[in-house]
Order: sequence, then C-alpha cells, then structure tokens
Amino acid sequence: MKFFSLDENVRPDMWIEEQLSKTRVAPEIVNDQAFALHFKYAQSYLPDQPTIELIALIHLAESGCSVNYLSIFPFAVELVAVIQSLLPDLESIRRFTAKNHFSVFNVSAPWILDPVYIPKPWGQEIWFTGIEMRGQAAVQGDNGSLPLPWVLSLFPQTNHQPLILLKVLDPLPDDVYGDLYFELHEEKQEVYVVTHVDKQAWPNGKGAIQLGFAPEKRCEYENVDEFKKAYLNTVRAYEQVRRALDEELDELCRLNHFNSDEAIPVEQLKDWVKQLSQSIENKELVQEEKRLKEVMNSFINHLPLVVGDTLAIPKLVPHALQHGVRVVEFQTPVYERQILSFAQKVLTQNHWDTERALSIANIDHLQIPLPEMLFSNEQIKVEKIVCFDDFLVHRVSINSSSYQSDLSGYSLVMLIAGELSLMWDAHRQIVSVGEVVLLPRTLTNHCRFVAEDSCLFLHASPRVVDTL
Repeated sequence: MKFFSLDENVRPDMWIEEQLSKTRVAPEIVNDQAFALHFKYAQSYLPDQPTIELIALIHLAESGCSVNYLSIFPFAVELVAVIQSLLPDLESIRRFTAKNHFSVFNVSAPWILDPVYIPKPWGQEIWFTGIEMRGQAAVQGDNGSLPLPWVLSLFPQTNHQPLILLKVLDPLPDDVYGDLYFELHEEKQEVYVVTHVDKQAWPNGKGAIQLGFAPEKRCEYENVDEFKKAYLNTVRAYEQVRRALDEELDELCRLNHFNSDEAIPVEQLKDWVKQLSQSIENKELVQEEKRLKEVMNSFINHLPLVVGDTLAIPKLVPHALQHGVRVVEFQTPVYERQILSFAQKVLTQNHWDTERALSIANIDHLQIPLPEMLFSNEQIKVEKIVCFDDFLVHRVSINSSSYQSDLSGYSLVMLIAGELSLMWDAHRQIVSVGEVVLLPRTLTNHCRFVAEDSCLFLHASPRVVDTL
C-alpha cells in the first residue's frame, strides 16, 4: 500500500480532494483502491492547540472518484512498514484495523454519531456533535469509533466551520438541584424540543422553563429601570447568601475529600445541607437562602412545557430549563453566556454576570412562535420548528410512507419515536430511537426516509453551505 506523508502546511482534506479530482478527469490512472496518509493535526479545541500525528487508511470507491471507507489512528513508527506491506484493498484494511483495535467506517454512508456525556451540577448534557476541551463526539464504526474532529479534518462538511451543535439537556428531577442556570446569550441561538417530562417531578406531565420576566411583576414598578434595579438588588442579596452557603459546603467537601470544583452527587449535597440546617450557626443561613430564592424567582416568568413542545430561545432573553424536563437542543456552535443567577455554586466561572446581562436583556414578555406547517397529508407532515440565521430545523412525521428532503449541505437526523430507514441507491440503514445520524452533504438530498409504520424525527441543516 502506498504511504504518503504530508507537509504540515498542507491541509489533508484539500490533498485528498486534489487526488480525487485527478481520477475524475482521468479514471484510467487509478491503480490502487487504497492508500495511507500521514499528517499532522492541530487540536484547536484543546488549550494551546497541541499537534498530534495521525495516519488515515483510505479506501476508494470502485470508480476511484470518491472515498468509500476510512480509518484514522495515532501515528506510530512501527506501523509504517506494516502498512506499506498491506495490499491496497478493503479486506487488508479490515484485517489490519481489527488486529490493532482500530475502527473503520463507511464515509459515503450516513455517519452514526457516538455522543459524549458531560456531567453538570444540574444533571448532564449529551453531546452528539460537540467538539471542545470538555469532550468530543465520535463516529461509530467497526471495532469502535473514530473521534469526530479527526474525521472532519479529512472530510469537512462545512468548509471548516463548526457543525450545528446537537445535544440533549438531561436535568435531574430534583426541584432544587435540577434547575439550569438563569442565563442569556448575545450570539448563540438555540431551540428546544421537549422529549420527556419526569412524572415524579411533574405529576401532571407539565414541566416548565424560566423564560424572561413576569409581566405581573413588571406592573409593580413605574418603569423598566426601576424594575431592573429591584431585581438586581434581589439577586445581589441572594448571591451574598448563596456564596456564604457555598463556602460552608466547600469546607464539607474538603473534610470529606471531595473536589469542590467538580459536581458533587446530589444526595451528598442534600445530606450536607441538612446537616447545616440543623446546626445553630448555619440554620438561619439555610433558611435565608430558601427565602431569598423565592423572592428572586418571583420576578421571573415560568412557561409550562409538555412532551412535544418546541421553543426557540430568543437572543438576550434570560432562560433556565427546569428540573426533570429533558430536551433535544440545536444551537449555534459558540460558547458564550451571561449568568444572571443560579441556585447552586457555579463551577465554570467564579462570578455572576447579573448587572451586565440586565443592561442588555430583553425583559419584555415575548410571544413564542409556533412551528410552521410546511406540508401535511395523512402520511407525511413536515413542520419548520425554527429558521435561524445559520441553520434551520424541521420536524418530520411519516406514517407507512417515504419522504425525501430538499435540504442541501450536510444534515443531522435524530429519531424521536418509531423506526426509521435511510435508503440511498441500493443501500439501507436503520436508525433507532435516540440515535443521531449525520448525512454527508453528498447524501443529504439523495437519501430517502422510509417508515413501515409511524415515526417522528428531527432534521437540521445549515442555511448557508460553503463549498471547498
């Protein structure tokens, strides 16, 4: 097998595209169906962007004009001679990767994404396309998975722009420790689709989200400035007590050999708060924290949520998903937020942003737009949930029928209910509930969605597609 080593200034995806272009012009020059590529990769999602060396085994389609299968793994000198001795075919790649416990997958088929689970003080986030220091999603293959950023370095779907961030927010059902930060965003746009409401937390099936400020509370003040001033004073009073309580909890962390900068198990926190509430010196502190939290939350609007609800979060509007309400979230892949308040210790920063956030917050009550029905008959329903500046999301219901999208560029598909088959050419791939599939841009409008019974899925795509 031919083994190529790239100069560090050469982009591997551009090099591959150049080789494929040559075979499209003159397919008769294709001699081998596989080759190896050694390149350097800068991990931009890690501090200082450390560079690692990787080897990719690339198997070409029969025409030689596109890539069929791919494996990527860390470079090791002792592997070079072994790889060079391989026959340039798929069977040799499969034997080599199986023996060395490397994964291989079909690049030209839908990519099944392996999520990464990120613990949070309020529960967990499940990232299907997340790529950052805290974790990186992956692509499923034979013998395991391949890190998603490695795959994208060779086959970018967005001209090196980040993918739409698709994740699940999975808060604890606890009414104290399961509520998210009350925060707003200046750039990030996000939409929630409610998939589960915990019955123990919400017996009537109606969960909630804190969204904006309570109109009736606004009426108690002469103008916006007076309202903001009153709310800010309330938050500052709560924050002071919150930090005093957190200092006591940090001390208990140290005494019990916990790391106070990491999420502590909720049952442990509850036990410690109970201990503090029964001590003479801290009893009033615990009671005051509860009282001030109620006062603070009286300024905030609560919107009920049930399974199936969708909610596009407007920029500059403070919001906090509440405990026991699980949602699928599509969002702009940027990390920025302003925290107004939180009923726990904030682990990701040592300050709140209340004053600055209030200075830019939209505090007027907003009407939340409903999904727009794009197409509907007895067998197929297509709704546009949201159309942001950079991406859009459709919700599609199929009943014993098939559907083909007119979206272009890559797309993300998440099955919510039922069973879904993806069909292209003579191929078929079944998607299970909860799975997320990335359709490469060469496949998005070439793939049919087929359901023998009924199914419901979400379909997201960028609005503007860059080309290489």
